[in-house]
Amino acid sequence: MDSTQLEYFKVIAETGSLTKAAKTLHISQPAMSAMLKKFEEELHVELFDRSPNRIYLNKTGELALIHVNQILRNIEQMKADVLSAAKQNLSLSIGFCDPGVRWYSVPRFSLAYPEIKVNDELYEGDNVVKLLSERVYDLIVTPQKILGTHIQSLPFLPDKVYLSVPSDSQLMRHKSISLRNIPAQPLLYPQIGGYFLKQIEKIIVEDNLPVQLVKNEFNITQHLIRTTNFLATISTLSMDLRNDGTHRSLIPMDDPELNVMYYVSFLRSNREKIQKFLQWRDSQIVEDKHESIKTAEQPSAPL
Repeated sequence: MDSTQLEYFKVIAETGSLTKAAKTLHISQPAMSAMLKKFEEELHVELFDRSPNRIYLNKTGELALIHVNQILRNIEQMKADVLSAAKQNLSLSIGFCDPGVRWYSVPRFSLAYPEIKVNDELYEGDNVVKLLSERVYDLIVTPQKILGTHIQSLPFLPDKVYLSVPSDSQLMRHKSISLRNIPAQPLLYPQIGGYFLKQIEKIIVEDNLPVQLVKNEFNITQHLIRTTNFLATISTLSMDLRNDGTHRSLIPMDDPELNVMYYVSFLRSNREKIQKFLQWRDSQIVEDKHESIKTAEQPSAPL
């Protein structure tokens, strides 16, 4: 007995005619009659009372139809549930701790795996374990390793902050600089939140620095960077989204808080679902190593 027999039986019961049922299902009447005979033989009962021009469900057939309708509904629900699960497996919900690593990761991963829909956002707070345990995100990019027996954290990408300095600034003489050594002046930062902004705000407050943090919408900040001599910051992973103009240089910032190794953190039980992202992560680590080797092999500029 299979679902096709059940569907055919249902149509026969609804039309009350083998001829009409065969026409509805686009099969021959002899094939329809043979199917019904086989179906009744498998159940060891007759399901219809027959007349010369019409067949009618008997009481046994009426009971069979109730069960058949329920079975067919269950089959349709199963198909819907399985399809829904398959679609979920083709989507990833990712929480990022900083816009820079988010902007870097999402388009590149989507290009590598266009069949996977990415739902991405900046997560709030520090309770990563809860966010993962409650399945708010399939994986979270964190600024530190997350400890937990049911959670795994793997090194992902390094990132660091640079100071964007206008060419006429006295700070140009520095090969690297600390936020703590910047004299009193405005420091532009887009109103985008994230890990690095929190670290900069924390340093300014805790060390009582004279730097004035000027936060605006991203496009306004971009305009100010290109048209003023205010200082600004940028991270390695967000550089391809910024155009600071030709009148600026980037100076590495040596504050330990502004250098980070991001981690991919996820439930161990969810590893299969995020496997494609982990494969992409591996490719990024390889590319990063190749870039480091290439940079190291470049000859130094003559003094």
